[in-house]
Amino acid sequence: MQKKMKQEVQDLLGRGIIRQNTSPYSTSISVVEKKDRTIRICSAPISLNAATIDDGQPLPNMRELMDAIAGAKYYSSWNLISGF
Repeated sequence: MQKKMKQEVQDLLGRGIIRQNTSPYSTSISVVEKKDRTIRICSAPISLNAATIDDGQPLPNMRELMDAIAGAKYYSSWNLISGF
């Protein structure tokens, strides 16, 4: 299994799909063998999620957005921000 994993990683590196990690943040991987005996590489970004700061914002009300830009000659994100 480890030999298959190394071959797969080398193939992905060679094709430019993945690259060497230069970030201080990393994640572990798991290798799963599929029914057809090929492998699937899965990442588990749990440690990365722990370092991420949740800055989620609720979606604005579409009706209020349309009212905020009604009649405007030019539209930009500022219309939407300043319209409230």
